Amino acid sequence: MCTGCGRPQPARSGPCVACGALLPDAPRPAASAPEVPFLSLEWGGRGLRGEDRRLTYRADAATPPVIVELGNLRDVALGRRLFVEALAVVPLAVVLAILVPSLRPVTMGLGGLALLVALLWRRYFLVVRGLNGEHMRWPLGTARVGSGKARHIDEAWTAAAPVLAARGVAVREGTGAPGPGA
Repeated sequence: MCTGCGRPQPARSGPCVACGALLPDAPRPAASAPEVPFLSLEWGGRGLRGEDRRLTYRADAATPPVIVELGNLRDVALGRRLFVEALAVVPLAVVLAILVPSLRPVTMGLGGLALLVALLWRRYFLVVRGLNGEHMRWPLGTARVGSGKARHIDEAWTAAAPVLAARGVAVREGTGAPGPGA
């Protein structure tokens, strides 16, 4: 408040904008320190970060990030599913075994390895649903069950889920089924 003309002023130093009188020293709002991220997953250019009241997802280093305000979200879920893409090798192995019978042991081994990979690896993704009904599915990566990367994703989600819930976003368990944006 200016002592000369009595008009309200923003908290700053210098003269009054209306009458030019020197403004008194007033307490200024402290600059808020940036909040510590409640969710941070980054590897290979891909990253998911939750800080303040928003989630930021970057698919790779070349694309701009997708920023979603928590107030615009209905719910968020971490999804996991089998790495079924590895099974694409099985039909090729069957055809090769039929066409070249001498390669049957190799093709059986290749098919078995593909099945093993499909069972032991998981694809992780975050499903984000907005209040307007929009669905986004953000791939987080592929990790072997029990690996350090899988534990890191699970631990980050376990820590972030209560924070998201406290900020008004429903947290649900992922179904594992592919959804929109796959």
